[in-house]
Amino acid sequence: MIAVNSLWQEVYPYLAAQVSECYGRAGGRVLELGSFAGGLSYALATAHPNMTFTIADEHSDYMTHVEHNIILRRLDSRIHLTEAALDKLPFADGSFDLVLLRGAFFFIIDRPDILWEIYRVLTLGGVAFVGGGYGRSTPQSIVDAIADESRILNDQLGRRRVTLEQLRMLLRVQGLEHITRIIEEGGVWLVIRKHPLFTDKRVASLALALELGNPENIALVGGGGKTSLMFHLARELAGDGKKVISTTTTRIAKPSEKETPCIIVESEEDALIARLAQALSVHSHVTLALKWGDDCKLKGLPPEVLDRIYRLQMADCIINEADGAGCKPIKAPRYGEPVIPATTTRVIALLGLDALEVPLSSEIAFRPECINQLTGLPYGGIMTEEVIATLLTLPSGIIQNAPHSARIIPFLNKSDCVSTEKVESLAAAILARRHRQINHVVSGALLAQLSEYRVFHSQF
Repeated sequence: MIAVNSLWQEVYPYLAAQVSECYGRAGGRVLELGSFAGGLSYALATAHPNMTFTIADEHSDYMTHVEHNIILRRLDSRIHLTEAALDKLPFADGSFDLVLLRGAFFFIIDRPDILWEIYRVLTLGGVAFVGGGYGRSTPQSIVDAIADESRILNDQLGRRRVTLEQLRMLLRVQGLEHITRIIEEGGVWLVIRKHPLFTDKRVASLALALELGNPENIALVGGGGKTSLMFHLARELAGDGKKVISTTTTRIAKPSEKETPCIIVESEEDALIARLAQALSVHSHVTLALKWGDDCKLKGLPPEVLDRIYRLQMADCIINEADGAGCKPIKAPRYGEPVIPATTTRVIALLGLDALEVPLSSEIAFRPECINQLTGLPYGGIMTEEVIATLLTLPSGIIQNAPHSARIIPFLNKSDCVSTEKVESLAAAILARRHRQINHVVSGALLAQLSEYRVFHSQF
């Protein structure tokens, strides 16, 4: 076992990158299990200083070897060791965000309860990465250099072939089939995700889906359809007899007559409020801006002006586009973004589902370098549901600057682009983070003008 781990030292950084991409976070509590443990933890610890690690195995001689390596690498403050049977782990339910078990199938096929123990100690929203192989990105030159010796050593350890059908049967017996994805890239890997149960309902009204009250001061952030949502919601509320103000604290393109019946552009605050009061006596929906920009876009209002208008109770609902995303389906903010007024009651965090399970690039993401910094996902890495759930729930992610008193509602737009199962899985991953300001998730397809929205509530 020691010889195998020494032989694989050049492989572990590539496997760790694949694990990081799947996990989608740059921090958390990590458990690595088994007699091949250590290599992945060392590589992840080097790449992610905000992760903490526990390594557990039942072979005391091997654990002594691991302890020696941890001290040599000066990781003893971040990696803790526990000697334990893998099918009877001494950890409480929901103890770890990420669980790893490499080189495992010929071992766990005889001890299937190991898989259930892995699931048990995962926290809600946690991910397990279980399997064997060189991974999808390890250079072929490295594989070729160690393949023969690795095969000999594994045969000496009693390795035997495990078929995909045997794995699927094992997952069925353990009740994990529907939450596990089998990856056959550079080996065979099980990706197990622990999602909460949720209820969902379908509603025909966007206002009902967002569970709006009266009055509301709404900030729209993120990517993938903020402008569409703003004018769609404004039209719906105005049709129900509500008084609505649409505006921005950044910039928006000039809306069409179909989108708004009245536009007021006024740089002086008192004059703006006077003109707004007059316009609302005639129109149910008014769009406000400070001035025209050099790019022919409407320049938005300072957040304190929107605070004043909200406190004056001039309308039933203010809808503020508080963020720019360059028409990309997803973004991460830089410092100072989004621009959200203090009186905001709801922050709608939008995401275009055409960003799900595609490589991170400037084609689909606004500020991809910020996404890399927040999640650890490299340029070209896959935008998994875990990466997106991280971006939607991290305080420094899409919801940055949201007031602590505001409700936050993730809105998964373009639901017609992906399967129902993928929408449900992403909604569950978001709810699993248990963000105190997020009570539910909404999905829909704004440009497709579907008359139905799905509302997901978790059942903790």
